[in-house]
Amino acid sequence: MSDPYSSRVWKDNWLNGSVFRHGRLQGCLVTSKNSGTHWIKYMLSVALADTYCVEPPEYFSEASTQNYIGNPKNVSPFKELPALAFAHTIPHALMDQGWSHSLFNLPPYVLQVRHPMQILASHFTKWSYQLQTDWLTYLRGDPAGDMYRCDLFWLARFWNRWGDLMQKFPEKILRVHYDEVQADARGRLKAISDHWNINLTPESIEKALLAGTKEAMALKVDPNAEKNVLQQRKHDLEDLFTGEALEIYQSIVGDYFRHDLGYDLLAVPA
Repeated sequence: MSDPYSSRVWKDNWLNGSVFRHGRLQGCLVTSKNSGTHWIKYMLSVALADTYCVEPPEYFSEASTQNYIGNPKNVSPFKELPALAFAHTIPHALMDQGWSHSLFNLPPYVLQVRHPMQILASHFTKWSYQLQTDWLTYLRGDPAGDMYRCDLFWLARFWNRWGDLMQKFPEKILRVHYDEVQADARGRLKAISDHWNINLTPESIEKALLAGTKEAMALKVDPNAEKNVLQQRKHDLEDLFTGEALEIYQSIVGDYFRHDLGYDLLAVPA
């Protein structure tokens, strides 16, 4: 465990006990970063509010959806709602053991992911003012996990742990692709509702779909929230992942990723 990556894997797998706060939950949404988290949370929040007859979220923002699908530590002020939460967490190693799910009363999980190339492009665009580095340097990443909140090495750790758990407990984890939500948001919201047993009504899902269009969300941007949630990518993936950049990406993915989670990881997505 002398190399930086292995040390970080051990730290993530054994020292992150956040999943053991999930016992009070009826369902937990786990997403890879820059994978449509705000969007799916907002649509679910609108549908929950309509189904359970509570006040809908005021804005399309992290703060406004906290009362519907918030931090696992927080309790919603709406007592009518099922207890739901979201996280970007990398699960503890004890979750590999079936007895831990019973002992800690772990809920069913929805795992929303996106193709890593799209994640990296989105993250680099969204946080370029903080990253203060060039594209190739960012792609090379930080095996120790100290420099970036999301890079290829973070994605490898996240992908591998959730991929391991999906193999062991397929009935416990519903995998959702970001592009599946784009293609059939109605179907994905219904699947999530069924997986969590939260009984979203067809009418509430239709309201969520209307609220979840880019045009509707642009009218609901929180004036106090970050300004780049509704971002537009500045470069095509074919331009970003070519030549040396593609070689760097494919080398790290080939060496570190154990699971594909349903994607062709080495090819540029359409």
